[in-house]
Amino acid sequence: MYALSSRRAPAFLPAFSALMFFVGFEMGGFQFALSSISSAFSMRSTGAGLLVAAQYSSVILMPLLFGRISDRAGKRRVILVFSVVFLLGCLCSALSRGVFSFAAGVFLIGAGYSVCETSGSAALADLSPEYGARWVNISQGALSLGAVISPILTQYGVNAFGWSWRIVFLICLVGTLLSLVALFFVRYPKPQTTQKKAVASPRSFLRDIPFILFFCSILLYVGLENGFGYFAESLFSQELGAAAFGAYAISAYWASMAVSRLVFGVLSIRPSRALVASLCASGVLFFALVLLQASIPALVICAFIGFAFGPVWGSLMNLAAERFPGSSGGAMGLMSAGCGLGGALFPALMGILSDFVNLRAAFGLLALAAIAAATLSFFAARMQRS
Repeated sequence: MYALSSRRAPAFLPAFSALMFFVGFEMGGFQFALSSISSAFSMRSTGAGLLVAAQYSSVILMPLLFGRISDRAGKRRVILVFSVVFLLGCLCSALSRGVFSFAAGVFLIGAGYSVCETSGSAALADLSPEYGARWVNISQGALSLGAVISPILTQYGVNAFGWSWRIVFLICLVGTLLSLVALFFVRYPKPQTTQKKAVASPRSFLRDIPFILFFCSILLYVGLENGFGYFAESLFSQELGAAAFGAYAISAYWASMAVSRLVFGVLSIRPSRALVASLCASGVLFFALVLLQASIPALVICAFIGFAFGPVWGSLMNLAAERFPGSSGGAMGLMSAGCGLGGALFPALMGILSDFVNLRAAFGLLALAAIAAATLSFFAARMQRS
């Protein structure tokens, strides 16, 4: 059983949130600068997609390998080491002179941020089943805020001062270095449990039905995130005839998600309820987006989708970690592998549907995936309470 824990957020939370801000800054900036990067290296769309895949390949592998290590060696060591990995990835990407060195850089970035994100979230989830999800949502709110600011700041710098796309990675480099100093000196949270839990074996995760359902849900959810993120601009330019609205749609999406995560980080709402309701709402919103013919209502729907997505990642991660109190790092590492799989799979599926049917059919896939994720999460949460 968990001991009664204080409502006061741990001192680790601000330092970890600062790191997550720069992780979000890299995410939003990389998405914004992808076309410029591919042009700089004389690459076509397929090559640009492979650069994204290079980052997500490490998101699949690294948390899976190091999640259980963080349970044994301590989350502090793992977070510090992989903060350095993220920093080196930013340095390599900023200074790259060829596509292979850039791909190596984003591979290191994916490895660094994914392990830090899962280990830090596991450290927060260890503290309390009641407040852990709220603190994870706050850290994810910081990530979303970074993703909102990055494209806006980068676009301003490019237009006003002639900045290169490399500025995204240089800013992340400096910000991560400052965050690393804070993470080195801050006190890390310890699990508030009344008894020591053994580290679970890999088979334990695969035998736990609720955990498997949560894993499938997060695979679908991150697929929704990436499917929307990489095709929203195409929807506005190709289907709605409003190319200029594409960038606004992505910014509105990230901004609403940031607000939502911060709101759910403050409100006392059961994570399972927030999770199922949010996924159901996002399914309805995606269906509406498929049907709409006007750009401004579609822009509003994109903002609502971001708000609906807000508590999903943190709730899924926290609920999965609750299944294995002594192995939260391993549980979140496996969940993060699901994130990488979904993030790589859905853009490919949407691209195929767009080419062979149309883009609205691809967004219809997202609507169905959201309803499927809501259904799986509902049954998983019910089994968790029983």
